[in-house]
Amino acid sequence: MSLPVWSQNESVKFTVLKTGSIDPLEATTLQGGSWFKRFPMTHPAFLIEHPKGNFLFDTGLGTKAKEQVQDMVWWARLATEFNQDVSALEQIKEKGIKLDRIILSHAHFDHSSGVADFPDLPIEVTVEEMAFAKTKDASAAIFPSLFPETVQFKTYELEAKEYEGFPKSRDIYGDGKLVLVGLPGHTPGSVGLFVNLSIEKRIFLVGDTVWNADAIEKGVPKFWFSKKFVDNKPDEVMLRIQELQALQKRSPEVLIVPSHDARSVAKAMELAK
Repeated sequence: MSLPVWSQNESVKFTVLKTGSIDPLEATTLQGGSWFKRFPMTHPAFLIEHPKGNFLFDTGLGTKAKEQVQDMVWWARLATEFNQDVSALEQIKEKGIKLDRIILSHAHFDHSSGVADFPDLPIEVTVEEMAFAKTKDASAAIFPSLFPETVQFKTYELEAKEYEGFPKSRDIYGDGKLVLVGLPGHTPGSVGLFVNLSIEKRIFLVGDTVWNADAIEKGVPKFWFSKKFVDNKPDEVMLRIQELQALQKRSPEVLIVPSHDARSVAKAMELAK
């Protein structure tokens, strides 16, 4: 793995767009968590600005999130709660930023709800994720109203190029600053995104591989009931956790950010200032 040659003229800007939140008991987020304290969770979209283009990594909760939830199977609907904030679409409009695309970490509702708000943008997912989205196994968190006919899906395959210990990767702009890697397990086509702001400031967005960053340090999975319903292949998720542990030991400058861990997301926002 070679890091990019850093240039201030080709800097990357990272912004978190908070679209919703939830405040569950910590015990539901990882094995061995407390049943007596809350764990703040967020539903973000990540805005990435690069000299060659701007994109969202995930969309968070879209303008139609509350309507979309009604299409879930009944048991998933009962388990899905959230406090909705301003959608990514509205925040992007307010900022006056032009987007070129949306890249999804995976296609679950809380990461793709806002896809329908951007009918003019290509929505990029891995070939494996697109195939998974069409299966019965995905129906609890991926359902038709998320992706109306106006959505322009564009599939891609990761290359067999090692990056930071991960065997498959995709350098989005070819300069080493924004690199996707495969994180299969939570869903077959899940990916993470390295955001290399500088040599000292590096963020790794890992989607739902874990919900709580403490799971990486402790080497534990999600709460048994949670992983049973949300992780497609729990055994593979454990392998990913081990890979994240190895990364943290090998490259301590990398801030690993689970999408829903509000504490980690706040640290990423601070690092990106």
